[in-house]
Amino acid sequence: MAHEITPFFAYGTLKRGEEREKFWPARPLTVVTAFTQGRLYELGEYPGLAHGEDRIQGELWIFKHRDAASVIKALDEIEDYPRLYGREELRCETFDGQEISATTYLYAHPDKLTEEQRILPDENGVVVWKSQSIL
Repeated sequence: MAHEITPFFAYGTLKRGEEREKFWPARPLTVVTAFTQGRLYELGEYPGLAHGEDRIQGELWIFKHRDAASVIKALDEIEDYPRLYGREELRCETFDGQEISATTYLYAHPDKLTEEQRILPDENGVVVWKSQSIL
């Protein structure tokens, strides 16, 4: 089954309810809460993910493998790949503990990130990005 699906990890504006959710080019089989390791930074209207040890909460968007090429094409454009974001496979874990490797976009200039931009873990040790536009 692993070869029949292609998962993507979204942690910012592509999550459900966020401004770029409508830009996914295909309907996912499912969307589930998931976690990966890294550091999340506030870059204004969107976040940037870099390598690190924090527990980052996002969503796994799981597509049929036949939709993978169109999803990557759309996300490459949205994420300004490779100028603004790089694309990598990261190990993720679903809410119920299942491990899965998923494609995600990491900020391409981690050397320019500052500690002041870092989003710190909450009282549960989890880092979650939410858009500032929600009042």
